[in-house]
Amino acid sequence: MGTTARRAGVVVVLFATIACGSNSGNGDHDAAGGGDGGACVALDGACGAGGECCSGRCDGNRCVSATCVGQGLECTSPASCCSGMCGADSKCVANIDCKVFGSACTLGTDCCSGNCAATGGGACTGAGCTCAPSKGCKATGDPCSNDGQCCNNLCDRPGGAADGHCAEVGACRTAGEPCGSAGFNGSCCSTVCLDGDGEGLNRCQHLGGCRVQDDLCSNDAECCSAACRQDGQTLDGRPIKRCANAESCLPVGEVCGGQGGSSNCCPNGGGQTGCEPTGAGFRRCFGGTPGCTLPGDTCETTEQCCRESFPNIMCQDSPVASGKTCCLADGEICAFSDVCCGGICAPSSNPSDPPGTLRCGATCRPADSACTVDADCCDCCVNGACTASCGSCTGPQLGERCTPGGTACCNAPAVQCVGAEFPRCALASP
Repeated sequence: MGTTARRAGVVVVLFATIACGSNSGNGDHDAAGGGDGGACVALDGACGAGGECCSGRCDGNRCVSATCVGQGLECTSPASCCSGMCGADSKCVANIDCKVFGSACTLGTDCCSGNCAATGGGACTGAGCTCAPSKGCKATGDPCSNDGQCCNNLCDRPGGAADGHCAEVGACRTAGEPCGSAGFNGSCCSTVCLDGDGEGLNRCQHLGGCRVQDDLCSNDAECCSAACRQDGQTLDGRPIKRCANAESCLPVGEVCGGQGGSSNCCPNGGGQTGCEPTGAGFRRCFGGTPGCTLPGDTCETTEQCCRESFPNIMCQDSPVASGKTCCLADGEICAFSDVCCGGICAPSSNPSDPPGTLRCGATCRPADSACTVDADCCDCCVNGACTASCGSCTGPQLGERCTPGGTACCNAPAVQCVGAEFPRCALASP
């Protein structure tokens, strides 16, 4: 289709190959396209993220009970554990779908680290290979001596040992963990897997803005659901905290539809309304009920705009869209970049805001500023801070502005430069 866009925040085209509800800009959203109309997966059904399950919980790629017990907590039977595994010490054991450090392997995709190495070093070319530590941050099961070495920031050292292994947290793979094939990938909580720093290893990516269900978190404000809850504990007794969803619908900012996931975005009763493709190619919940104009869509008056999730949204000009759109002004609290007039939704610099609060902006963040993704920064986002020390790829990253026919987007062909008036790097359709 290739028609020019409507999203004020990040990208500006609709993909002909992505199934999605169309929008004429007058608030009439087509519920026939894409997703599953709000259907959900029953217990023990296959899943890639919690939002796909009727119970709201996905562990080991299967839908589990909302009341099951996480890793490291007391159990009475295998059925009481989310993983379906109750250890000899009557504590739930994590269920992971990859091999940890030291396990026999034949391919890098066998290993949590993404690195299957020959005994003498180097890539595996035959028999006698084992899983070795990953490059960059260490993956689940890799040897470690402090939290900062691990992608999940949890170096598990029972008994206060000097050395241990990066914690096995179960469920989907969180941001930073190796994930196999680039592009849409159901093994990641975010569903997005890319080689973000050009090191040659695909890792699960943050989507930008609020953290989605099952992603690791430290406080409520970081989560799209505003609920950061303990979901098990490490073997050395520390809590594993993940973004949870206690609602029967998916909160604003949550991934939805597309890869077989639920399209039932909040508020309840809207069906597929609000489950829309972002400028970066994946779908998220924008909020709103049938009949109003979603954030990022063209409008004539503020009264047309969906205000259930963003009471301060207005019909106004945006520097990254043509004409007036329903969007949030600079400084307003946001969930992700597409709902902001200026196209940036980044951690607040206001010291009076709770940690994790996100606010809209129109200019890229300088070095040492807080960030969630590269698109927040003038350069790159590394470990939550903007920095000029970027990876080996010199092209634009996912969600950033690009020039058709110019420098290729990083992670091409999984990420492509699309759009007419305001082109951005976006995920290609699966």
